[in-house]
Amino acid sequence: MELRTYTTIDLRKAMGEILDRTRIAGEAAAITRKGKTVAYLVPAEWFEQQQRVAQQSASDVGQDAA
Repeated sequence: MELRTYTTIDLRKAMGEILDRTRIAGEAAAITRKGKTVAYLVPAEWFEQQQRVAQQSASDVGQDAA
């Protein structure tokens, strides 16, 4: 997944375009403020998959402890 970087000002000016790039093209984006990354914008499908993996891992750890 290609990571693009946008400032918070870029995000304000072109939110629709940036969201479309993320949603349609699957491009992740780092959002920066004063040169520091403050957030990442990722496609919903990617995030949801990561959540499922994390939940499964937590479930597996719970089963191992029992």
